[in-house]
Amino acid sequence: MNVLVCDTSSQALTTGLFTDTFKEVRTLQGRTVQHSERLVPTVIELCNDAKIDTKDIDLLVCTRGPGSFTGLRIGMAAFKGMAFALGKPIVSVSTLEAYASCVGCVSAFEGAVVPVIDAKKQRWYLAAFSKSHGSSNAGQNAISRLIPDTDGTEADLVEALSPYCNVLVTGPDAQAFAGMLTMSQCFKDKHIFVDTKANEAIATTLYELGIKQYEANGADDIGQGPLYLRKSDAEIALEEKQAAQKLSATNQAKAKEV
Repeated sequence: MNVLVCDTSSQALTTGLFTDTFKEVRTLQGRTVQHSERLVPTVIELCNDAKIDTKDIDLLVCTRGPGSFTGLRIGMAAFKGMAFALGKPIVSVSTLEAYASCVGCVSAFEGAVVPVIDAKKQRWYLAAFSKSHGSSNAGQNAISRLIPDTDGTEADLVEALSPYCNVLVTGPDAQAFAGMLTMSQCFKDKHIFVDTKANEAIATTLYELGIKQYEANGADDIGQGPLYLRKSDAEIALEEKQAAQKLSATNQAKAKEV
């Protein structure tokens, strides 16, 4: 199966192509707005290097969020467009679950795994997972959620992490968030570790999770869009403008009554 994957949820653009005889991953650093300029050319380069045509792609897999509003829109729009044009299935995967699954042999880590992405405004997109204690055939990297995807701060992790002595922070912004946990009195009794390999492993993880999800549930519904945990700045600005206009109209109406 020829599988094309991408992660556009952060400032790093990661694209990968996996075939029976070819495996290559490209990671480009930069602003998320540049993903629109780089994604499709990178896909074409990968196909050329693999000596296949885009029509030979069997499955497209992308992250659906949370993450950068701009990045997610670019990634999902581009891949949905390709899927429609090529008549191929597309699957989107939770960004934070994908990064948690990047951790090598999660089942061997005795502790909690916390994937994080900088959400700006002194907040983080975060979640928490631990190794799965379910069925023995769940796979060596099977994980269980401790909290849902959250737009929050380290305070949102206190209760979920309380039973664990060891905490492994992963994701694009793991280093910065781990530093905050280390400085926090709430986690002074924890051993904080940082996964430095997640960005390198995300494409392979998307490939594995995408195939698994496609085989279990089929392709995404055509209406599937990015997962946003908060309103965008543009949406907030529009709501504030509409509220101000409504208030102004109400005041004018009251003034006419007087």
